[in-house]
Amino acid sequence: MAELIQSTATDAPPHTVAMPAFSRRHLNMLLLGLGFATGMEFYTADSINLCLTDITGSFGVSGDEASWSLTVYSSALFLGVPVCVWLAGYIGYKSYLIGSVVLFAASSVVSATAYSFETMLVARAFQGLAGAGLVVWWRGTVYMLLPKPMRSESLMRVSTMLYLSSAFGMLFSGYITDQVSWRLICVPNLAYAAVAIWLLLRYFPDLPVQRSERPTDWLGIILIAVTLVSLQVILSRGQVDDWFGSPRIRMLAWLGGSAVILFAIWQTSPRNSAPLLRLELLFDRYVLSSALIGIFTGMILSGSLYMLPEFLRNVASQPLSATQTGRVLAVYALTAAAVRPLIVVVVARFGQRKTICGALACLIASMLLINRFMTTDTPAYYFYLPLVLYAFCLSSLLPSVGSGTVARIEQQKLLDGVSLYMTFRQLGAALGIAVITILVERRETLHSARLFDHLRASSEVVQNWMTTASNMVATRGGYSVLKSHDVATKLLAEVGGRQAAALAYADAFLFMALIGFITLCLVPIIPPTPVATKK
Repeated sequence: MAELIQSTATDAPPHTVAMPAFSRRHLNMLLLGLGFATGMEFYTADSINLCLTDITGSFGVSGDEASWSLTVYSSALFLGVPVCVWLAGYIGYKSYLIGSVVLFAASSVVSATAYSFETMLVARAFQGLAGAGLVVWWRGTVYMLLPKPMRSESLMRVSTMLYLSSAFGMLFSGYITDQVSWRLICVPNLAYAAVAIWLLLRYFPDLPVQRSERPTDWLGIILIAVTLVSLQVILSRGQVDDWFGSPRIRMLAWLGGSAVILFAIWQTSPRNSAPLLRLELLFDRYVLSSALIGIFTGMILSGSLYMLPEFLRNVASQPLSATQTGRVLAVYALTAAAVRPLIVVVVARFGQRKTICGALACLIASMLLINRFMTTDTPAYYFYLPLVLYAFCLSSLLPSVGSGTVARIEQQKLLDGVSLYMTFRQLGAALGIAVITILVERRETLHSARLFDHLRASSEVVQNWMTTASNMVATRGGYSVLKSHDVATKLLAEVGGRQAAALAYADAFLFMALIGFITLCLVPIIPPTPVATKK
């Protein structure tokens, strides 16, 4: 194993260690280990999203119920983000990261092999808690161990691996789902975990445990958990229970609202010697801007890619297989992997704010194009251009927010800043799927009512269509006149339902464009950053 040129200090303040100097080979192996560890999370997230239709069939649940596999995961991830910084310091950074890898791989196997939907949801919750450690600590490790001049390149190299893992997840999981079973999508996680553990054991430095300096904020953990559970139940049951017309929803709203207020008070209280989240950092303009943008970024990342595979596999008049859908969606991941190495130069040349504005412009254009193209008969290749634009947004937005905001706060507060940013981002991700699901359901109901009202108003046109369809069914299928009329009626209902669903999904992407525009309006609060000048 390559030796550390400089050892880690043991008397550093909380969340701060002396930066060790690595040999080039040691650094490469460490980044590779972080890439495999977090790549497992990226691979799984895209695989589950792609196979949601097959999960629905396997467990005999509705599409709305199946989306809970995403909601539970993102909610557990949200809960795990603020906890993971404390827990890593308590048991040791290296032990925590390797433990997260093991727990993620094990829970992914349980999730994929479960024969009851409830068991799968429990496994997905544990997977989310483990995933929090992976998505936070690959960034946290770079910020904690490497000096500023080395961070951008290191983050770029790991990010490129993560986008390639997303592409692999969509291509492999689509193929294995069609050819064998979606339950085998967990197999690559075992390989990911084995390689990651081997590399991290050898190349992740042994850092001091900060157990005595970071006591447990149990009250903070309980309050944020109550807030999260209340919010998720409200979002999932609100439409069913008539929202605030339901006593249970009102009680949960009061409970969640009280919990979040008490959480904010407790986190800023002088009596809390080790807050779970250092909310006072929000007074720092860098952290505040990253947190606000992080909420909307999380909604964009979770909401946009959740909707498109659902549309291609379930709503299109000629639904795509999992393999075909994976090939379409892999366009964005492969493009992002190709573009990501260039972003370091772009941010240095144009500055963070201009880069973020360009990224959000690409996002808005992408969502508006999908909204424009979304019909039941749209060829799949029409979505390539919007996905390429989305990749330009994704590959430049996240590093721009990190390099110009979180990465610019003081070193001793850096991990707390990362935790705060990721917490707000995961809050947006948890909200994104729930809000989009509710939006699609409500808009589909509205469009369905309007569409069938229009069909009744145009009775002559409908009658002509029914007559033609009945004749075709009777001629080709050998049905009686009465039976052929029933079949034609069902065909009309199916066509109308698909049209209503397509309009609802188009509205969802219009909503995502609106989110992008709102995020664009927040860019002025980001402090200006220096840019490279030509000599």
